[in-house]
Formats: sequence, structure tokens, C-alpha cells
Amino acid sequence: MVNAILGMGQDLPERLRQIENRLRDLSTQPILLHASTGQDGGQGLSTDKNGLHLFDPTGTESVTLSTIDGSANFNGNVNINGNLAVPNGSITNAALQAPVSPLSAHAEASAFALNTGANVELARITVTVPAGFTKAAISATAIMNARNTTGALDSAYLTCTINGVGNGWSAQVDAASGNVAHLTKCITGILNPVGSTFYITAAASSGLATWTVDSAKALNLDAMVLFYR
Repeated sequence: MVNAILGMGQDLPERLRQIENRLRDLSTQPILLHASTGQDGGQGLSTDKNGLHLFDPTGTESVTLSTIDGSANFNGNVNINGNLAVPNGSITNAALQAPVSPLSAHAEASAFALNTGANVELARITVTVPAGFTKAAISATAIMNARNTTGALDSAYLTCTINGVGNGWSAQVDAASGNVAHLTKCITGILNPVGSTFYITAAASSGLATWTVDSAKALNLDAMVLFYR
């Protein structure tokens, strides 16, 4: 039977077999291998054997999803409105903006008395936590020169503290020249409303009797704080 629409030289069964064969071939072909939105100026979306390509209004490729190595390249800003989960160690400090915020500070005292009993604060550094940071590594050192004015053998004690908590004291007998105390500590879970603070102090005392005020007594407290996120 001849079908006039398909042509005088082909019968309908033969034509249907050809159509089936072509459909079968198309089912296994990458029909979007060179697809494009066809927008003017090269903008829009296209695909080829290397992957998917997104172009901005100027025709510059802004996003590439590679079928060669599975990589994704973004040449413009990337906005993520949800949580971003990445493998541990996949983002280095060098790739972050200001992952650590350093701070150094100094406080001093002079012409003070040393009293017996609990160590008395002589110098204080108040540290303001930068916005966005929740942890800090702290190193503090206090150096004290203190002349014994009692006329009897005695010791001077010196300690550093963070928010009033130290890790022991350093003792120096009699003249107490160059009495040194050092404290290192890592603190985490810092509450960080704008302007939150903590303090680093140097405190000292005498052992048996009060060392009265005189000009030979001097104390320097220096601290280094590294804030991190």
C-alpha cells in the first residue's frame, strides 16, 4: 500500500521501521551535547562534551560544571542561604579572611606596697573580644622588682590571672629582683555580644610582713592574645 504523504516510493511499514530505528538511536545519544538557550550576545546556558556553562549578560562564562573532573568553577559571587557542609581540612587558613585576630597589651605599676595574705592585684589588662570570635589563646608574663623594706628576711610572691584565676605563683626571696610569673591558657565558648571583655592581671604579696611603698618597686605585665573562630 502506497502512502501519498510519506512518498510514492515507500510503504507505511517500512517508514515506521525507519522511524523506530531513529528513535532507538536517539535514546542512546547525548541529545543535549551542544544545547543552548540561544540568547543574544552569548549569554545564557549551554552544554558541550566538557560540561555545563553559564554565561552572564556580557557573554563572559561565569559558572562551569565540568564533566571531565567533576569540578565546579564560579567566577562571580556565590551566595549560600543555607548551611555549608564541607569535609574537615578542605578550607585552609590561607583561604579565610582574618581567621585569627592578634592583640598585644601592656600594663604596669610602681611605688606600691606588698602585703601579706592573698595576692593583691597590681596591674590589669582589660581585653575586648572582637566580633565573630569565640576562642582565645592567651600568654601573659609579669616581671616585678620589689625591695624588702622590713629589715628581715622575707619573700615576695607574684602571679598572673585570667578573670581572677591563675595557675600558681612565683616566689623570690628578700630583694625580689626580677621576680617573674607566666601564664598560658586557651579559653573557649566566649560569649561575644559587642563589647564583651575579660581581664588579665598581675597580683603580688609578701610573705611575713608588709613591704612598704617605695620607688624601687615596679611591675610590668605584658600579654599576647590570639583570637580565633
